Amino acid sequence: DEELATALRLINLRPRKCLGWKSAHEAFMDELSHLA
Repeated sequence: DEELATALRLINLRPRKCLGWKSAHEAFMDELSHLA
């Protein structure tokens, strides 16, 4: 379980070209801030 959580954390924090070089977490938080 700990190993899986670590792998998911690394994947979600990796910058993506398709997201304008934001991480998945950053892109998600940006979208959430637009909803408020």
